[in-house]
Amino acid sequence: MLYFDQFALRQILPHRTHNAIQAHCRKLGFGKRYQRWGPLERQKLRKMYPEATREDICAAFPNIDWLNIQAVARYYGYRRKKKPYKLTGIAANDQARIRCYEIGWIMRDLDEESGTGRYFQTRGHKSKYPNFRAINRAVMALGGYLEVRWNDQ
Repeated sequence: MLYFDQFALRQILPHRTHNAIQAHCRKLGFGKRYQRWGPLERQKLRKMYPEATREDICAAFPNIDWLNIQAVARYYGYRRKKKPYKLTGIAANDQARIRCYEIGWIMRDLDEESGTGRYFQTRGHKSKYPNFRAINRAVMALGGYLEVRWNDQ
């Protein structure tokens, strides 16, 4: 991509503004080209952006960089769907995290409603020794209860 010497052009054309010089140079093929997003492209992006993979979106818009697609999506207010929380391997904790994802809570909301300080925000997902008292309070705040079942054989 060729670039133009802005300083030299400003000296030659003192009566033209900076933006006018840039626009004319773009028209001549120098500098960055702007992608015009029509209503059909915006609608296509709005439908694909929340759930489609990055590769699918880039394939749908072949001549546009991913960063430019993200910038357009931010401009129009399109958001990616939030990823589910990581599972810990502790059944009670995992079910509480899944329930929070379903109702749209973040771990801060869970800590505030259950009164567990910052347990779920900081160490609740990677604790080697889980705090079942905090998990029980969180499950109760979510409207459930913990239950133990024994296998009688």
